[in-house]
Amino acid sequence: MLTIVKFIISTLTAITGLYIIIRPQSYARLAGFSAAGERGRVEIRAIMGGVFLGLGLAPVILFNHPIALTFVGVVYIFVALTRLISLFLDRSFESFGIVFLLVEAGFGLIMVIPS
Repeated sequence: MLTIVKFIISTLTAITGLYIIIRPQSYARLAGFSAAGERGRVEIRAIMGGVFLGLGLAPVILFNHPIALTFVGVVYIFVALTRLISLFLDRSFESFGIVFLLVEAGFGLIMVIPS
């Protein structure tokens, strides 16, 4: 059952990456920044979209290597820790940031639990 949840998280991660690649301006608005120029859209697609797509697909591509699921969790934990630090440094305690912090931390912890 836990392995299925992990693959669902990986799938959601890949879908998020695909969404960012297809709709970079929409994602930028959702996240609260601008992607007005071509260079900005390229960076959003490549860095954010590409990373999330690759991260989500890695456990599928490396199906026989359970460490891929753990790696996804480690990345999510680092994202959550970075977001937590940023919330305090930037004094940005908006509900969007807190919700994503909880989701990222939750996904990270689920992914590092041995199946």
